[in-house]
Amino acid sequence: MSSDDARRRVEYQAIGGALAQLDVKNPHAAQIIAGLTRVIIDEAERSSRFAGALADVVSALAPSSDALPSTIAAPPRKRASTPRKKVVRQPAVLDPFVVYREAGPAGLTARLSELDIEQLRDIIAEEELDTRKETSRKRSPTVITAWIVERVEASENKGSVFR
Repeated sequence: MSSDDARRRVEYQAIGGALAQLDVKNPHAAQIIAGLTRVIIDEAERSSRFAGALADVVSALAPSSDALPSTIAAPPRKRASTPRKKVVRQPAVLDPFVVYREAGPAGLTARLSELDIEQLRDIIAEEELDTRKETSRKRSPTVITAWIVERVEASENKGSVFR
């Protein structure tokens, strides 16, 4: 822990102690200050814009630069919670594992090369071949076909060392 971290922790504990002392003298005022502080902290965590504006206001009101640290770090920005467009997939036109068992890798490649890119993505989605979303950026049907054949081969040959 750095000296700045230790200094800030001491300051936070001192503020907590002052709030506890105020609670003894005037509990209502202590509750108001604690509630207001909680609301400000929650909003600063949610909105980096609010945290930045808060830091700007405080730095503008400070009598000198020695009173407050020059940089107040805003909390890390969270992703906007905009709803993503959900892609509804059609059922796969073929089962790549069955085709691989019947015709081998060459037969599977031939059957997959007849399909368009959306049908290939339907197969990937239905068979859950891409758990890491590796194919989402791939645009070429030949690249996706080769990737599907590779994944099916790897899955079918898994454990063959023990046979």
